[in-house]
Amino acid sequence: MTLRVLQQLPSLSLSRRFCSVSSTSSLLLSHPATRVTLHASDLTRTDVSIVPVSIPSATAHVQARAWTATGDAVDVERLFQLDVDGASDGHQSLRLVKTRAADVALELVLPRNVALDIVLANGRVAMRDTVEGDVKVVVQQGDIRAHKVRGPTVHFSTNHGMIDIAALVEAETVHFKARDGIQCKRLMAKQATVKLGKGDQSTVCSTFGAIYASSCSISATKRSGGESRLHVGHVHGHLQVNSEGLDSVQVDSVSGTIDVQDHGDKCHVTAHFDSWTNDSCSSIVVAGDVHVSLQPAAPMDVELHGTEITTGKHCAFQSRNMDQLEEDYAVFTASLCAQEEAVVGTASTGKINVDSAKQDALRTSFFMKETGGDDEAHDDSKPSRLFVHSQRGAVTLEQLTWMDNIKRKYVKQ
Repeated sequence: MTLRVLQQLPSLSLSRRFCSVSSTSSLLLSHPATRVTLHASDLTRTDVSIVPVSIPSATAHVQARAWTATGDAVDVERLFQLDVDGASDGHQSLRLVKTRAADVALELVLPRNVALDIVLANGRVAMRDTVEGDVKVVVQQGDIRAHKVRGPTVHFSTNHGMIDIAALVEAETVHFKARDGIQCKRLMAKQATVKLGKGDQSTVCSTFGAIYASSCSISATKRSGGESRLHVGHVHGHLQVNSEGLDSVQVDSVSGTIDVQDHGDKCHVTAHFDSWTNDSCSSIVVAGDVHVSLQPAAPMDVELHGTEITTGKHCAFQSRNMDQLEEDYAVFTASLCAQEEAVVGTASTGKINVDSAKQDALRTSFFMKETGGDDEAHDDSKPSRLFVHSQRGAVTLEQLTWMDNIKRKYVKQ
């Protein structure tokens, strides 16, 4: 099959590194394909821009253009070896392998529904608009940026760089790995695995606006210097954090359960629980201070360990007990009941059921397949449980009033 090299189309800005293009036209390679593989193993820089377009699959073409570091358009086939394979399912695969060691900016205009496999030794990958399909991007040195990615599997990994998701990643399985932190507005998955590296900056802060996941695991390795923080806006489902040396973990809203464990010597945690089901269990085990707040309309059993235990004045205890194990260490156990005004103001029977809220929030094809799993009966006789263990810090527990809970949600601090 012959590859067509056309000289047409005005050049587009690809990256800040190669933003000046001396020519108003560039060499364009076009070929039908719905699967694209790109490998660049040399140490020179390869910046890749992915531009998805909505076109019928029957006429789907991948168009590739390249520029040198000086901004001159160059024939793609001078820099890359191209192979075309036809699959038994009728889909065409296009494979590009870089063969010349030169700094280059590459633009791939491809169908919105596409399978991508990109491996770079040095360079950044930027994805515009929405890409749908199995997507794998592995970068040794460079950033990965995307707007919206959907597919069965999404895999982003950079050993020396960051991951930046402007809008959404939605997949059955998500894998993120980044040395210099992750910024993600929304993550939706059945199973999500996130690995945070040591980072090169003085401060590395990874932020997730919202995580909707049946199970999301975040791990972080210890840094030799600087500060490392994790901030999650909303958790819907189950979040597990297993880290070594994080300075802080902040979770603004939990609708479900969390398990946070840090093996460092100073991590402090702030978390607020908005809703949970009976017989669920959350735990926080760190060395630093822990501050936990709860919405007022559901019961919970708590066990708190710390150098100092403080409970808010609005906590409605059914029973409580304080054991002073040592002069500077205490164990507090209690059963919290729903505040009277909160019970009157809701239709709840003492249990906050997040199932219907999850179905509304997680309305995606792969989540709806598991709707039946959300219908499992919970034991209403057993309240949920919270275990907090701070090795060298103080623990504070607050049960917000009905009004304070509303203010917290809707009044900007």
